[in-house]
Amino acid sequence: MELECDRCEKLFEAPADKAGEKMPCPHCGDINRIPPPEKSPAQTREQSSSPPAPADKPEAKGLPPESGPEIDITIVRPAMFRAHPFRYLLIVIMFFGGMGLTVLAPMIERWATWLAWPGLVIGLAGLTWYIGWWISTHLWVRLTLSNKRTVRSEGIIRRHTSEVLHDHVRNVSIQQSFLQRILRVGYLGIASAGQKGIEIEIHDIPHPDRVKAIIDEYRKM
Repeated sequence: MELECDRCEKLFEAPADKAGEKMPCPHCGDINRIPPPEKSPAQTREQSSSPPAPADKPEAKGLPPESGPEIDITIVRPAMFRAHPFRYLLIVIMFFGGMGLTVLAPMIERWATWLAWPGLVIGLAGLTWYIGWWISTHLWVRLTLSNKRTVRSEGIIRRHTSEVLHDHVRNVSIQQSFLQRILRVGYLGIASAGQKGIEIEIHDIPHPDRVKAIIDEYRKM
């Protein structure tokens, strides 16, 4: 390309592959910068119309990005009332009915005082049933979803865990009865590419479709 010296204003030739570099003028020795080649109007329009680089798919939906450190997204535990509303109602009736009978029976008649003891037994049985149910389901089992994997943990003091990397997920199964669909609770099963059967199973979790949607964001679909 042909350049004009900034100092002596004489023309001299500069190699095009040196664009952006400095070159001394052969006439006066002044240092001149070789400008980059001008873009054609077609190239300018093509660059301005090109779409921006796509963002990370999970990050675009407010989730942690796939790359980088592992970040826990949510912890899901089995539901109690949603999964078994009639059992929950029976426990409530047993506890409050038994405690109510224990308190009110001596106040009604003297001959009804003996009803306080059966009422106390029924109330304590309802409370014991609820605590045991809460420990064996809601506290005992949990599902942890991160931006890298899904982990099922079981136990309190001694814990058993099984995990599946999102990249290896082959199938996510959801099973719901009609009542479970209304209450938005159900069964979730995850199968990985390295196993034949279901590797992770969890029953009675709330919103299993949302859990599947999070896993699908990180799966290699």
